[in-house]
Amino acid sequence: MADERVQLPKLLASVGFDADAEQMRLLDAARAEFIAHGYRRTSVGDIARRAKIARQTVYRRLGDKGDIVRQVTLREVVEFLEAVGPRVLAHPTPVERAAEAFVLGVAECRTNELLAALRRFEPETVQPLLDDRASALEPVRTLIAMAITSEGLPMEAAVRAADLMFRVAASLVIVPSPVLPIDTDDHARWLARTYFGPLIEASAVAA
Repeated sequence: MADERVQLPKLLASVGFDADAEQMRLLDAARAEFIAHGYRRTSVGDIARRAKIARQTVYRRLGDKGDIVRQVTLREVVEFLEAVGPRVLAHPTPVERAAEAFVLGVAECRTNELLAALRRFEPETVQPLLDDRASALEPVRTLIAMAITSEGLPMEAAVRAADLMFRVAASLVIVPSPVLPIDTDDHARWLARTYFGPLIEASAVAA
């Protein structure tokens, strides 16, 4: 069982994503435009045309383009956490939970249409998105920390370990390694179990 301090609903609530049906429809339109053309080439007018509403309505319901990008990304993260969180937290040990989070996260990076569009149209924006502590991806890092917290690894130490694991994952996604491939679930799981176990143990000692 996962540590009782791991509370996925609380984490999801802390993300602060809330949208009504019309806003969700507009976010669907924005996501489709971002996938088709990338963030930079998509305008609020493009989103409005796809949604078949006035541009001012998009501004009124979602805000400016920066707000829309953030909300689309945040919704993507919330859906990912809802899908994988229970699977990660079902594993009995911190190392197994970390490995499962890594495998599922890497698989999402391989298959997510929004990330694929970013890599295709504007790859230079991927690393800042992964590295920004204030970004919508921060809840993913928090989930990893919550998942590996245990009696021997307090939250403060778990956050440091999770940050390092997140950076390793981001690096391997952005610049794939021929020596440490993560192109399949088996490869990703082997890497995580081999290297994240000692990392978690070292973090516990340092705590």
